[in-house]
Amino acid sequence: MGQLDLILTAFNWGAICFVSGVHYPLFADVSVTHFVNYHRKHVSRTTLLLGTSLSLEMFLTGFRFLSGPHNLIHSMPLVFLILGWLITFLISVPQHRQLEHGFSEKAHRILLFSNWARVATWGFCLLLKFVPGIELN
Repeated sequence: MGQLDLILTAFNWGAICFVSGVHYPLFADVSVTHFVNYHRKHVSRTTLLLGTSLSLEMFLTGFRFLSGPHNLIHSMPLVFLILGWLITFLISVPQHRQLEHGFSEKAHRILLFSNWARVATWGFCLLLKFVPGIELN
C-alpha cells in the first residue's frame, strides 16, 4: 500500500503541475463564445481523473498516518495534503464557479495563483514521502 501512496502522490503532483503550467494558462486563449463549454468539459474531465486519484491518495495517506508512529515528520505529508485540499475547496473551486458563467480575468488570475500553491503543497508532500523514517509499508 505504501508504494501505491507514493505513486499516487507523484501522479497527482505531475498532473497538478501540468494543469498549472499548460492547461490553466490556455483558458485565456479560448474564445468568449466557446469558453463556457470548454470550461465545463475541463472541469468534468479533470474532476473524474484527479478527483479519484486525489481522494485515494488522501485516504491512503490518512490511513498511513493513523497506523504509523505519531511524530512531526510522519504527520507532515497529511498536513500538506490537507492544506492542498483547503486551497482547492476554499480558493480554486469558487473561481471555477465564477468561470462557469464566462471568462473572468480576475478569477483566472486567482485560479492560476492558487494552483501554483497546490503544486507546492503536493510537491512538499511528495518530497516528505521520500524522507527516511517515514515508513511506506
